[in-house]
Amino acid sequence: MRNLHGIIYTLSSEPELQQLVRNRNSASLPFGGRYRLIDFALSAMVNAGIPDVGVIMERDYQSLLDHLSSGADWGLARRRGGLRMLPPFGLPEAHSGHFGGCMEALRSVRSYIRDIPQGDVVLCAGDWVGNVDLSAAIDLHFHTGAEITAVCSEGYGPFAHHRLVKDDDGYARRLLFSEGGPGEGLFSREIYIMKKDLLLSFMDFCSEGGKNHFHRNAIAHYLSEGGKIAVYEHNEYARRITSVRDYYDASMELLDPVNMAALFPSEDRPIRTKERAEVSTYYGEQSKVRNSLVADGCYIEGEVENSILFRGVRVAKGAKVKDCILMQDTVVNDGAELRCVIADKDCVITEGCFLAGSPRLPIVIPKGERA
Repeated sequence: MRNLHGIIYTLSSEPELQQLVRNRNSASLPFGGRYRLIDFALSAMVNAGIPDVGVIMERDYQSLLDHLSSGADWGLARRRGGLRMLPPFGLPEAHSGHFGGCMEALRSVRSYIRDIPQGDVVLCAGDWVGNVDLSAAIDLHFHTGAEITAVCSEGYGPFAHHRLVKDDDGYARRLLFSEGGPGEGLFSREIYIMKKDLLLSFMDFCSEGGKNHFHRNAIAHYLSEGGKIAVYEHNEYARRITSVRDYYDASMELLDPVNMAALFPSEDRPIRTKERAEVSTYYGEQSKVRNSLVADGCYIEGEVENSILFRGVRVAKGAKVKDCILMQDTVVNDGAELRCVIADKDCVITEGCFLAGSPRLPIVIPKGERA
């Protein structure tokens, strides 16, 4: 066991996720046929030997609670430590219930962080897809003796993001805010390993000045005072999910064997999730399935191409599904045809229905709707 404590923050979902987060937090968004987005961050911590993890929640967290439960599926169900769900009850009574930024979320659980026994903390968001080798990043953190280590990559996000400029000695002393494309420095994956005492000092500094932002306030102040950040580069496949387009693209990229191998590289770094016992998928005599990811418990009699089907999906005889994402227990009835559609859980596609979006603008059917 390592002397670290994990903190995953699952704050308000990005509005660009639209109907996909109407009844859930983005961290609990289903992905890849059987997973939730938070599985990637939580699995990275468990694979690195981190024994205790706290999950900071804000709004719409019932599905997150249902999914994580006691943490048993991740080996975190223990009487002492293990998985701890941290609701936003540490806010003042007059607070609106919405965090103004990551630092405010951390301040709401200050007493929890203060009392954890470990001397170092791993912070990360719960809305990304990737298989980060946190063990290697942690080794770098302790080897350098740095107060704070950041996980970065050479790529860049389509959204506004932060970039750390690394010097020749391997440390970053400059931070570029809200960059919108390629440029100087390394793209921050917003995964940080840091001394607990340093994090507490960040929280105190931001509290005194009414500041709420981790990068713009806390990190910027730390660097301005002569601080330096060790940088661990993760240049394998990873994506942050901030919009419907991000979600659709990341899902379709799973059908590429190279990306699939990057997300599930070996038994040493498995992606764990909540187990659900299912029978094997049934394929009818006239069914046709090409280049698709199909979970257990499905019933396929029609045609499926370049698509991702979650557990319990039913595609009737004569139905055609292409370039789609169908979540758990969705039913596509006889003669229906879907192209570039994201159907949330428990949707019903009626007989003869024709729906066609595009890769740039997929159609989203909300949870439980009938189309």
